[in-house]
Amino acid sequence: MTQLPEIRQLRAFIVLEETRSFTATANVLNLTQSAVSHSLKTLETILGCQLIERLGKKCILTPHGEVFLYHAKKAIQQLDNAATKINTLNDWGYSSLKIGVSDTLCQHVLPKALKAFYEKEAKCEVFITVGDTVDQLKKLDEGELDMAFGLYSKLHTSMHPFVKLAEDELCFITAPDHAWCDSKPDCAEDYAKEKFITYGGDSVTNSILKRHLPGIGIKQRSTLTMSSMVAIKEMVALDLGVGIVTEWLARDEFERGTLVKHEITPAPLREWGYYISKSKSLSLIEENFLKFFALSIEGLLKLD
Repeated sequence: MTQLPEIRQLRAFIVLEETRSFTATANVLNLTQSAVSHSLKTLETILGCQLIERLGKKCILTPHGEVFLYHAKKAIQQLDNAATKINTLNDWGYSSLKIGVSDTLCQHVLPKALKAFYEKEAKCEVFITVGDTVDQLKKLDEGELDMAFGLYSKLHTSMHPFVKLAEDELCFITAPDHAWCDSKPDCAEDYAKEKFITYGGDSVTNSILKRHLPGIGIKQRSTLTMSSMVAIKEMVALDLGVGIVTEWLARDEFERGTLVKHEITPAPLREWGYYISKSKSLSLIEENFLKFFALSIEGLLKLD
């Protein structure tokens, strides 16, 4: 493992750049001049390069020093921010919760869940990361999240226990004047003529479709993948292809008649829930958040 600089070395280097003087730096940090010199020498040894050039009593940064200064300042700023937040939590009885959610859940489930949660847990600060399920699980591995909300994927449950909260079905959608509205496709060749518009090439949803559709005789010979379900609806409304989305996401468009639903029989099923680390036990704060999140997603899907 690469040896990393110590915080005191970073601070000494940053102050040295600001003062351009070892003597002034020592005064600012309440150190001896020899301690500042030793700190810089150790830092340069760790990095394997020269950071400072001395010009008489003054010093200037080398090109390596310029690069390292930028990252050193960012590192110290991040640590200072973290310390400030922790002090706030300690002083005022606050708690924190780090969650990851998919883009779909962030738009349609999270707002209502957060509103209800904050009414009960006003002193909890929730940090939210948005991304696909696969990306969230990587962050869960790295300890950046307490929980990750998304779709069930068998590939990841060996490392991350999954708790199901709800399930939905996928369906075809078309523009009102699409040929399917007059004559439903009845053979594989009919489906093969269409351009399907689906969600994310590496997403869990797309993996489900790749397994499910061939099993019922539907081949996706021409596919356009989009980064969001909303984008799929917009493309379909322009009659650029046949979309595959969840029914609840296009419910308003079905009622207005701007999009038309077509069943997939049998329908591909998706399971929504959350992942946690294997060794994790839920705190009371986390259990409360889960309760409101589950209520929000159940209301959205109109589950019995």
